[in-house]
Amino acid sequence: MCTDIDRISELAKENPQRQFFSIAHLITTGELYVAFQCLRREASAGIDGVTYEEYEKNAEGNILKLHQRLKDGKYQCQPLRRVYIPKENGKQRPISIPALEDKIVQKAVVELLNAIYEQDFLDCSYGFRPKRGQHQALDEVGRVLCTQPTGWILELDITTYFDSIVREQLIEMIKKRVSDGSVLRLIWKWIKVGVIEEGRFLTSETGTGQGQPISPLLANIYLHYILDEWFEKVVKPRLQGKAHEIRFADDAILCFQRKEDAQKVLKVLPKRFAKYGLTLHPEKIAAKLVDVLVDERSARETCPVGPVAISGGGAGDQTVESPDVKVLVDAVKTVSAPTGGRTNRQVVARANRSKAPKSVPLTRIGV
Repeated sequence: MCTDIDRISELAKENPQRQFFSIAHLITTGELYVAFQCLRREASAGIDGVTYEEYEKNAEGNILKLHQRLKDGKYQCQPLRRVYIPKENGKQRPISIPALEDKIVQKAVVELLNAIYEQDFLDCSYGFRPKRGQHQALDEVGRVLCTQPTGWILELDITTYFDSIVREQLIEMIKKRVSDGSVLRLIWKWIKVGVIEEGRFLTSETGTGQGQPISPLLANIYLHYILDEWFEKVVKPRLQGKAHEIRFADDAILCFQRKEDAQKVLKVLPKRFAKYGLTLHPEKIAAKLVDVLVDERSARETCPVGPVAISGGGAGDQTVESPDVKVLVDAVKTVSAPTGGRTNRQVVARANRSKAPKSVPLTRIGV
């Protein structure tokens, strides 16, 4: 049975230039209830303190009232609750927790927008997408580095990505596909709502509020136009050799056959990202331009599922232990995602224990 959401997907796929000007009516009470059921029961409450269990006691009545406020234009999102979680480097990562009803509406809107943008997003993108995740990203890195002529790898490290997105430019990108004023107003409310931190109300001029259900999709839309589509349609036709991109949310690696192509892209990338308010970490991006030449016969025999390792030093014939780990841990950093409670590093380690070769002979490693 074809649903309205399915029809939206069909229309988006048929015409990549189509603008959707009337889709807000598809945010029904049924869609809101499904969105509520998809939320994590144990998730932290937002600024209003309402938990899943409390809301569930009268879920149908609460959702009917929420839907009515949406229809009447009286829906108001609440400020986010700011908390900090530890990062691997010892620093703190800010996370913004929305109120439960804001999560419900955002989840429903994500489902609606995914019907459109899943037809647009390229195969190189793996983060926070339906039926895609770390495993597929790891497999693709392995496939490219083991089966494609890859001599140089460039890793992209975007400084405070979610907090740096230029909202006006993001909205203009969304308008290429979605011109429904009701949906655009909802998105604008969410990305500029502000946060409560230690009793203070704080606002910012940029960013999407990392931690909101809508944020990963908006982040993917932003990088789809800034990086994925640009690299595929503008950059690759101008290169002398082959090139590949693998991106997981805001982490990406670019693989090149030829050194001059990698250097050319390395030179233009900071300018490209600066145009959209983003900054690439200068030390990290420079350090990731690494020469990796693999003996083709050895790669075919010993690297059927995973990529070779990369290193910044040494020369001559060498062997690198556990080839998947270094490349993939660097390329796909630890990100919270539905992986059975495991971090990316645990996923990578498990994959390597089960199927990665012990070593790969390299003809040369060095810059």
